[in-house]
Amino acid sequence: MRLKKFGLKEARKLLPVRKKTDNKSSSGRSLIIAGSEGMYGAAVLASEAASRIGSGFVYLYSSKSAFLTEKHPSFLVIDSAHNKIPFSKASAFAIGPGLGKSKNAEKYLKQLIKAAPEFVVIDADALNICAKINLWPLPSTWIATPHEGELARIIGVSDRVVKSDRIGSLKKAKAKMGCICLIKGHHTLVAADSLIEIRSGNAALAKAGTGDVLTGMITGLLAQGLAPKEAACLGVFIHGWLADQWIKDGNDELSLMPEDLVKSLPKSLKLLRG
Repeated sequence: MRLKKFGLKEARKLLPVRKKTDNKSSSGRSLIIAGSEGMYGAAVLASEAASRIGSGFVYLYSSKSAFLTEKHPSFLVIDSAHNKIPFSKASAFAIGPGLGKSKNAEKYLKQLIKAAPEFVVIDADALNICAKINLWPLPSTWIATPHEGELARIIGVSDRVVKSDRIGSLKKAKAKMGCICLIKGHHTLVAADSLIEIRSGNAALAKAGTGDVLTGMITGLLAQGLAPKEAACLGVFIHGWLADQWIKDGNDELSLMPEDLVKSLPKSLKLLRG
């Protein structure tokens, strides 16, 4: 694959545009399968990011008892304890953030693979479950978002091998997984029908939870009608752009919190569109 670059020019062309006649239904529906005991914050980050990036509806499939509705008005919680995954409610799905590796998590993932909706972002614990019980290949329109450690587990090598050959490791992962695959890190790489290097981001993103925000953002872009490759590239670029703006605004790279990414989306999106 020839390496292509994705930067500001390409991102501006792909940003969703609202028509004056658009409403919440025409802005897409996202469903996030996420969260478990001690890790519900990941579910909140992903769900709020999907909403903030523009998804008209965001549903969170998780434990309803863990969420106070008045504290989380930007998404709708569907209780995983009493309901099956409502595939008819959404066009774009995400699974993994804070999901854990329980039998329930494995059950949700198998249900999703069996139902095979067209647009799915698979991340974090869902990737680790796939690697553990060998659920490859995945549908070609799905998007996997591993960091280097997760990708190493997928292809059965050490982290050191992946760090020394990111491109080669990503190609192996894509061949095994069957879906669009990216590898997070400095200049994130996206492998689809071509290999794309995303030209944004910095070390401020090296913190737990930032990947959950990315998962939600890509899901929200899919819900608004972007094709999987475009949603992956644009989501990663905006994610990095937010971190770049954080530094430009005079903040130290050590201080970025995942929720800062969600909070800074409105201003940064407007600046990016400009």
